[in-house]
Amino acid sequence: MRLSNREVRELREIYPHMGPVLDEAEVVEVVPLSGDSSLYLIDGEPLFLKTSVKDVGEVVAPTLFFVHKSSKAKLLPQYPRAIVDAGAVKPIVNGADIMRPGIRELVGEFNRGDVVLVSDEKGRVIAVAVALFSKSEIVQMQKGKVLLNIHHLGDKLWQISLELAKKS
Repeated sequence: MRLSNREVRELREIYPHMGPVLDEAEVVEVVPLSGDSSLYLIDGEPLFLKTSVKDVGEVVAPTLFFVHKSSKAKLLPQYPRAIVDAGAVKPIVNGADIMRPGIRELVGEFNRGDVVLVSDEKGRVIAVAVALFSKSEIVQMQKGKVLLNIHHLGDKLWQISLELAKKS
């Protein structure tokens, strides 16, 4: 479904981090996914995922397509990052949430409910997650689930993104 100019303005007001991308956009569309999730196509590219996260609420996050393959990657906002050790990569790419012991480093500030990009030690973004705690709380923790994996390389959204990008 194509959004009107008014709807795009409202989207920009609600989610300011989408602003630079929306400012350059000619066509903004919403594609419903399963459940309460949807994908925002900006000029035919699948750049943002909107989903509901239990105990956090509605979240709009960049897709991994945006991070890795988009012609608009220069417009990607600066998101905080969690750098994980090599042992955590495979479980995360298989959909596991991010546990405190697997995190090597946290870059940037964030609070509970914020979007955090998850990178391996070589700097490759492997997942998009939502923080279950603030950075300061996570730093104090020794164990437990700290980031909720909402999108990872190879998942259904990654496959859908590649298919949609081929069509544009």
